[in-house]
Amino acid sequence: MNQSPRLQMTTAMALAQELGLMSQIYNNRLAKILKSKDITYPQYEILNHILRQGSTGATIMEIAQAVEVLQPAVTKTVNKFTQRTFLLCKSDPKDKRIKRSFITPEGANFIGALQAALMPDVLTCFEEWDANRVENFTKELAFFRKWLEENRLN
Repeated sequence: MNQSPRLQMTTAMALAQELGLMSQIYNNRLAKILKSKDITYPQYEILNHILRQGSTGATIMEIAQAVEVLQPAVTKTVNKFTQRTFLLCKSDPKDKRIKRSFITPEGANFIGALQAALMPDVLTCFEEWDANRVENFTKELAFFRKWLEENRLN
């Protein structure tokens, strides 16, 4: 059954509003947890991105593009977390001028502790959902995230 353009627009606007509110509330909640650990949300995203890169690590430019933060801020953050021994920077084997950042075991533990601090919220929110519903919801969120990543605004 086809929906009228008005209903589609109404649904799209409701979805956009819910996504915006959800993002704002969740990010504010996350920011409060992060503040107690002397880290900002963009810094968390930088560390988390480097963690996800695994053994390949990431350059400053790659990080800046992935987390949509300016290169000077990424450089400052990488330096901060290198001093805190959360990151290790090494020259790229193919081009010694390029430095790649890698997560250290201390950095992985730090990210793990931050994520664990968020788990009570996630567990409480979804405890009444059956496994299929959670799995489907996760897949739909991942689909939307991938679309956003592939269609970034410049």
